Amino acid sequence: MNFAKTRFSIGNLVLMLLIFLFIAVLAFAVSLLKNQSAAEERFIESFRQTHDNLVSVSMMLENQINTVYYQLTLDYTLKEWLVQPKPTISNMAMLGEIQNNSLKIISSNPLVLSVYIYSKGSSTVLATNHEFTSLEQFPDKELFTQFNEKNGHWIGKRPEKAGYGNPKDILTFVAPLGDNGLVAINVDERKLFAATPDASYGMMLVGKNGGVLTTREGAEVNMDTLQPERLLDAKDSSNQPIEAANQYVLVSDHTSGEWTFISVTPQIKLSPAWKQRQIELVCASALLAGLAVWIYALARRIYFQPIRKLETHYNKNLEDLKHHFTLNVLTGKLKESDIRDKLAELSFRFPSDRWIVVLFQIDNFYNYLLSMKQDDRFFMDKTIYNAIKWTFMTTYSSYPAKTELEKVSILISVPEGTDESTMLQKLEQTICYLQKEIEDNCSLTVCAGISRVHESLNHAHTAYHEALKAVSFKAIYGKRSIIRYVDVAAAGKTDEITPQSADIDKLCSPLKEGKHIEFEANLRSMLQGLLREERFSIDRVNAFFSNVLYGIVKVTLEHRLELADILHEDVFMKMYSHEFVQDKTEYVIRTASAVSTHIMTTRSSHNKTVRLVLDYIDAHFDEPISLTTISETLGINSSYISTLMKQELGHGFVEHLNQLRIKKALELLENPNLAIKTVSEMCGYDTVHSFIRNFKKLHLFTPSEYRSKILAKR
Repeated sequence: MNFAKTRFSIGNLVLMLLIFLFIAVLAFAVSLLKNQSAAEERFIESFRQTHDNLVSVSMMLENQINTVYYQLTLDYTLKEWLVQPKPTISNMAMLGEIQNNSLKIISSNPLVLSVYIYSKGSSTVLATNHEFTSLEQFPDKELFTQFNEKNGHWIGKRPEKAGYGNPKDILTFVAPLGDNGLVAINVDERKLFAATPDASYGMMLVGKNGGVLTTREGAEVNMDTLQPERLLDAKDSSNQPIEAANQYVLVSDHTSGEWTFISVTPQIKLSPAWKQRQIELVCASALLAGLAVWIYALARRIYFQPIRKLETHYNKNLEDLKHHFTLNVLTGKLKESDIRDKLAELSFRFPSDRWIVVLFQIDNFYNYLLSMKQDDRFFMDKTIYNAIKWTFMTTYSSYPAKTELEKVSILISVPEGTDESTMLQKLEQTICYLQKEIEDNCSLTVCAGISRVHESLNHAHTAYHEALKAVSFKAIYGKRSIIRYVDVAAAGKTDEITPQSADIDKLCSPLKEGKHIEFEANLRSMLQGLLREERFSIDRVNAFFSNVLYGIVKVTLEHRLELADILHEDVFMKMYSHEFVQDKTEYVIRTASAVSTHIMTTRSSHNKTVRLVLDYIDAHFDEPISLTTISETLGINSSYISTLMKQELGHGFVEHLNQLRIKKALELLENPNLAIKTVSEMCGYDTVHSFIRNFKKLHLFTPSEYRSKILAKR
């Protein structure tokens, strides 16, 4: 007891430690989840702010370019130069002034790299980073020759062709200067994206026609997988990042619709810190799962299993108590007051106080269980009992009891107003179903007895004995029968007179002529007449079959035959060993058929020679005799006599001679005045030793012992 308490205390301590560890790990996991969620929110907010800052820079640039463009459109000198048809000396002065104004614009706007002015009238181009030249000689003439719009537009990233030194990547804004010229303002693309945060950030500038003007991507950003037209369609008005190709994407555009700015950064889930937190979360989850299993297993062992065992023990005891109560009610061991108290105590509820008992008897069940292993015996016994139990309990208001190893009784409450014949028919259908199931699955036959309906539970024991008596008639009704007590209630109350000896002789008479089929028909007719009578018993049926067997024995004796020689068994013991009337009937018919066949065979095989030899032996068996003596006396070959006797009698000359001599010795030994030696000489033996040996061979004891037994019986 102290050891159990110690184990319980240690178990509690370990359980508390596991719970504490589980709470600590859970708190750590929750903290990780919160940090992860907060980190994701911070990352998205930082990305949004960076995007907004860059959008602001791009808006300022676009506004600056627009300002420069408006300044140029308002320049009076530029307008006057544009309307000049040909270059002149006075035009050169204008060009110097225009050049100076353009340079001032460039110096005041660091992002502006150069300005190109094209005059349609003179077909010349003035570039701040290139000499004054004709359109045909200008390196970027395509800017002006391919322009056909009323308003200006942006041209995407490309290297600058005009100018001196190393060419730079530029973005160009081309717009008309009235009807007489065009202007191209070039922006340094490198300076435009100088504010790109780091390698984990990418940007894309898209024009109003959807074309990509320029991109800038860090080492961790893949801009090639993005499709600007889909991103523009998927733009979120709530300014929330779009998830595309494992990247966050933000899309913003100006109110004027000139530029659309797209920012890209890898999702935080791809970052090493995020992956590390994921690994920690997985480890924490696995640890939590393991701890939960340990806690559950330990708690179940310490608390749940004892409670469950207690419940199981209680339910099992309750079932046992109900079983014993039902058994005691059926066997009549409880008084009426005790029955009422037990019904209330065990919470029995039945719809009425009308009762009927069904008794199942499983044939050869003991031997069936004995052929199994010990564990299988208990399992099979329980399985068959539960099959019967639950079939009835789910269909009727009933409760079973195992009254004997091979017997299961069902106490059934018959509802008020239920027709008794209808109830019996329903019961028989249920019984037939169970009989078939048990026979199909276990190869066991089941007989059932049904009592009458009784009006009180106090008479349940009477109903049980009625069902028991009904089952006792299965030898007559058959091993698969369903027997109602009302059908056998009067059986066995009187001793009827068995058929007369003359009737038996008449029944067996056809056997003498080999008509065993006629015998079978007459036997079955007499048996049916016996069973149709109102009063009959098992003993009367057995007596009938015994008389028939005596009649068959009488027929064999009339033909000088021994029934034991024909069948080599005790026919009476064999008949009584069969339990059922049908089996007894079949055995008697087989016996009669064998006797009839043997008589006809013997009759057809006997001839004059055999008869002559047997008659001579019968007359001289108590004298010194041999095959040689018979051969010389009758003039028949001795070998032929020996062979013929074995064929006709089934044994040889010596054995036949000994049977006749010992048969005579049995009669002589009943006379106590005759000595054993005298009996030996009277039976034809040369020596007493030979007589004793042959006598013991046939009867298993000596002549003296046989005489002592005969005298003792007297």
